[in-house]
Amino acid sequence: MVGKKIIGCFLVLLTFSTAPLFAQDECELTLARAQEEFNEGHLYGIPGLLSDCLEKNQNTEWRQRAYLLLAETYLLLEDPLGAEQSYLNVLRANPEFLPDQSRDPIDLVYLSRKFTASPIFSFWASAGPNVSPVRIIHDVNIGGESGIKQKYSLKVGYHADAGFDYHYDEHISASLGVSFSSTVFKHTTNNLFGQNKDIVEMTDRQSWISIPVSVKYSDNVGRIRPYGYLGFTFRTLLTDNANIKIFNRDTKDLTGGTEEIASSDKQSPTLNFKDKRQTFNQAAFVGGGIKYKYKLDYFFVDVRYAFGLKNMVNADRRYDDITYRWTYVDDDFRLDNLSISIGYIHPFYKARKLKHARTKSVLRKIKKDDNADK
Repeated sequence: MVGKKIIGCFLVLLTFSTAPLFAQDECELTLARAQEEFNEGHLYGIPGLLSDCLEKNQNTEWRQRAYLLLAETYLLLEDPLGAEQSYLNVLRANPEFLPDQSRDPIDLVYLSRKFTASPIFSFWASAGPNVSPVRIIHDVNIGGESGIKQKYSLKVGYHADAGFDYHYDEHISASLGVSFSSTVFKHTTNNLFGQNKDIVEMTDRQSWISIPVSVKYSDNVGRIRPYGYLGFTFRTLLTDNANIKIFNRDTKDLTGGTEEIASSDKQSPTLNFKDKRQTFNQAAFVGGGIKYKYKLDYFFVDVRYAFGLKNMVNADRRYDDITYRWTYVDDDFRLDNLSISIGYIHPFYKARKLKHARTKSVLRKIKKDDNADK
């Protein structure tokens, strides 16, 4: 009894799983028959012949071929509205379809120039590492000795971004996004309070929310498409936390060098530097990358450099308890950012009729062919 139930369930599942395949095979035969009718000039029955399959067959490749045949049929029947509606459905099935001038009928090529399915908007998201070079505006040191040496070192942060592109045409687009980033840099002071004396290391970590706006130029041909852009970003500082290490060294000069006679190290807890920073900042950026087309979407690799435009330091809070307790003072500086991103783009294709048809090139070809025939 149990075995019969299992066999019955299996047969039901088999029926449901194979039904779409039978329907597709049936529609393939129907389309082949419609093509034969078209070749023989029996045009009036083709729309009715394909109507049932167009309602139930959702295979995009099949629908493209079926609607393309209907568009050619309506053109020969001198039914422009039917031809236009059929070609719109071709683009809904395959937004990137373009007739081949050397293969397809010239009237179909002419019709195609009245339509487009190019995306008006695209969604994108990306993430990756970054580093933040420091550009000093004015050097400030706490010790005052001439032998003090300072340097800034790069540390790796990260970022995650998302946004939308508005496509003005096939090459130019405007982009608006939102970005969360974590940036890090390290400042080292050597020879504090004398030659071969104390070393102070400060590691500063910031988190930001940013609104980047840009204008982009992209190639629109091929599977691999380069692009470049210029933009401006508004940045808001969310947090700024620092850790300071102090290496206290006492040395005495000897012939041929120095000898360390005492040493003690000290490390701070996490210090809140947000009050010592400007909360709002701006940056101009330039970047570019490569998009890889996969089906109707894209994956991309992007490199961007942002130039900080404003002093990061709140001069009113430069000197406080942290300054004297941990022997660290900020320089005036701007914070740049170099980022690498890996991301994904999803275009929102929209089949539509153009306000201004792009038919001039087709008309020139028709005239050229006419002149060649004379």
